[in-house]
Amino acid sequence: MVELHSSEQPSRRTFLRATGLAGTVGVVSLAGCTGNGDDDDVGAPDEAVVEDPDGEPVPELTYENLDPDAPLRYWYGQQHAENIRELGIEVDYNSRALDAHLERVFDTREFDYTVMRWLDGFDPDNALRTIASESTLTEGGGNVPGHVNEEYEEMLAEQRGLVDPDERQEVVFEMQEYLVEENVIHPIVVQDRAMPYRSDRVSNVSGMLEDGLAGIWNMVEVETDDGRLTAASHEDLTNLDPVTGLVSRANRDMIQLVYDRLMHPDPDEEYTPQPWAAESVEWEDDTTVLVTLRDGMEWHDGESVDADDVVFTFEYHEQENPDFGGLAENLETVEAETDLDVRFDLSEPDAIFESVILAGRNASLIPQHVWEGREPGEIVDEQDYVGSGPFQFESFDLGEDLRLSAHEGHHHEPNVDEFIRVESADASSSASLVQGGEVDMINFDLPADQLITLEDDDDIALESALMTSIHYGVPNRRREPFANPAIREAVAYTIPREDIVDIGADGFAEIIDATLSPGLEFWYNDTLDGRPFDIEAAIDVLADAGFQWNEDGQLHYPPEYEPQDEWADPHQPE
Repeated sequence: MVELHSSEQPSRRTFLRATGLAGTVGVVSLAGCTGNGDDDDVGAPDEAVVEDPDGEPVPELTYENLDPDAPLRYWYGQQHAENIRELGIEVDYNSRALDAHLERVFDTREFDYTVMRWLDGFDPDNALRTIASESTLTEGGGNVPGHVNEEYEEMLAEQRGLVDPDERQEVVFEMQEYLVEENVIHPIVVQDRAMPYRSDRVSNVSGMLEDGLAGIWNMVEVETDDGRLTAASHEDLTNLDPVTGLVSRANRDMIQLVYDRLMHPDPDEEYTPQPWAAESVEWEDDTTVLVTLRDGMEWHDGESVDADDVVFTFEYHEQENPDFGGLAENLETVEAETDLDVRFDLSEPDAIFESVILAGRNASLIPQHVWEGREPGEIVDEQDYVGSGPFQFESFDLGEDLRLSAHEGHHHEPNVDEFIRVESADASSSASLVQGGEVDMINFDLPADQLITLEDDDDIALESALMTSIHYGVPNRRREPFANPAIREAVAYTIPREDIVDIGADGFAEIIDATLSPGLEFWYNDTLDGRPFDIEAAIDVLADAGFQWNEDGQLHYPPEYEPQDEWADPHQPE
């Protein structure tokens, strides 16, 4: 999935199973059918139904979603919209192609509710900052809900400054509790990113949280009978430029193979960053970090990697990489002390420095002798794809295939000599390629129905890994109806999450109650209880808040409530 980015943070998914109020007396029906094959209608309490309510009618809400290219969200979004109608709210439901969808959600903010799959990353700061920080309110930014809260900003800054993990965990847990209780977003599910491979000729496979078979550790450790690894993916690969703002998952997966980072999250160390291109990373104090490079490293063109390259890399990213500058706000200076030693000085303690700056996807090491004087995105020749990573560039035929070879002598030299990425037309084509033996694996998402078919093949195995990105609903509180907190809470009860897992995802997902992936076990607040699918509870929330229904089942605001006019400033009133 292509992701939109801002200067601060990368900026960018239930089937209807209404329980109804069977046997309840003294209610007015709000809908004629609950959609699950039952005849029970959901109703409003008799005392909340009036012939001519004094409050204004709740306006029609605009529900924006992706088209069938995002099959799970496309499937459950329609059903969720029907559930919201059960509350007496009209819904204008739209499913659009990616570019049009992103424009409305991230740029113009012309929507009332949307569902997303996003917030990936191995450090909680990524998600907590992206979804709800004032710094990401700008056009294209990830604060899609339009959330502003001074206390939340204070917690965000506090957790980043706590270098003790246990102390930081307490604040991160508190922030997740706040986001759920205040209905800033509605957590739904996290997908199990199962990926197939040919077990009859591929061995030593290890899936990685979020990345699955595309993870760097799997790509260097996997073995094949002939030393050649082939993979199919149905997401467009556009380039291998390590200093661009708008990159898809497909680009990122391949860039990390060609370009080293100083550190990488290590699955064997609970995904905490461990030295990669760095021989060691030592904290001399809370604001001074000394990084020593591995001796003997070379760029793919044979030039030596040295400390000056590292200094150039971070200065270039800070100036030119739109995703790096805001994240590195505490980075004051980067200096080469010897040919292999680099000193990083911070303005204040920074808990995300290793995970986001040294190990983050926006800090690919680039050679000074190739990049000096070059504008970002100025790849004049494919042979300019010079990195120091475990694989080196051979050829790239846009829309067809990418060919990489092993970088001999690399500190994590791959177990295969050659890697070929084949671009397929769609998910079905990818599945056919691996089932027919034309490729060794698929290192990208497949729909559940394709996975189930491949699971029955004796020569194919599935490697499962939870994603760090999550599915969640987003009420746009910049305007009515979601400027009203009771409506935000009521709609949280209309998401049938169990059916998303059991039916929509065929079991390749799990329900989440917090705003992070449970794959980030240390950071996931498992003490929270999410709102179950319960139309009756949603009706009760509205009735208790003083909402009324007319005799046709249309929802009206409480008589004393003054609906907010739409405002241009995303700072909503308290």
